[in-house]
Amino acid sequence: MMNFDEVINNRESIRLFEDREVENSILSKIVEHASRAPSPANLQPWQFLIVKNKDLIGKIVDTTYSGLIKDSSPQSWVKTAPALIIVYFTPRYLVARVGEDGRDQGLLCTGAAVENLLLSAVNYGLGACWVGNFRKEELKKAVNLHRDEEVVAIIPIGYPKEHHNSPPKLPLEELMTVIE
Repeated sequence: MMNFDEVINNRESIRLFEDREVENSILSKIVEHASRAPSPANLQPWQFLIVKNKDLIGKIVDTTYSGLIKDSSPQSWVKTAPALIIVYFTPRYLVARVGEDGRDQGLLCTGAAVENLLLSAVNYGLGACWVGNFRKEELKKAVNLHRDEEVVAIIPIGYPKEHHNSPPKLPLEELMTVIE
């Protein structure tokens, strides 16, 4: 296990994986860590679908696209992952309790759960990548989601085949303002 600074500094978007299965016990721990994210009224409006079936992974990949063009080629590198975690928002209870503003809050906290998941993966020596370019309705149909459930991320996850230098981050002085 790493210390927190190591986890944060070692997180990168991995796009090539070893042909090696990820144990379900590790995936369960990662999802458990994701589920510890904060949420409005502690309603935890997220779900995690773990997909290891190669045929279904292929169908999911077919819903993805490269860049910002929805009819561009799929992100075929995702097929190198031994598992995908589909993270989706389930608005029913949150919107019923908080109102339509609950949708925005729910999507934000589901994003926080994704970040917990990504950091937990690093802690277990795994690599992952947040894939957000997919045709939502096609993906929902491929994984049989209810019409009001909303996919937030496809997370390919596995043991990294290669590491690369992450792009530089903006300097802190460009991001932070202190008012005293």
